[in-house]
Amino acid sequence: MAITHFTPQLISRGSGRSAVLSAAYRHCARMEHQAEGRTVDYSAKRGLRHEEFLLPPNAPEWARALIADRAVAGAAEAFWNAVEAFEKRSDAQLAKEFIIALPVELTVDQNVALVREFVETQVLARGQVADWVFHDE
Repeated sequence: MAITHFTPQLISRGSGRSAVLSAAYRHCARMEHQAEGRTVDYSAKRGLRHEEFLLPPNAPEWARALIADRAVAGAAEAFWNAVEAFEKRSDAQLAKEFIIALPVELTVDQNVALVREFVETQVLARGQVADWVFHDE
């Protein structure tokens, strides 16, 4: 029987975290953190099986234009840099993160479908952006 867990967390400046750096780590990617004027590179990190960056159906045109014609990691980089530029407070809550352990008894495709259903009903339906990845771990 599968042992699963669901851990919600906030990504906030007050706790010393960055939405851009978190996205780079999740996507196993190289990203520019514009606010700090530095680049982080997690492209050597292994295990990324699937990634998606989704806007809710009612997303404003500026958000759609920001991520248009970009790869998934590029869309995440552009979006999270825009969020960090907009949020000025030192204790700003930049993003919510859910760490979910999925059943090993399911295939990768079944787990992706499971997460996709959760994202559609619990994130996008509430007008929130979903930046999610599936890793072997």
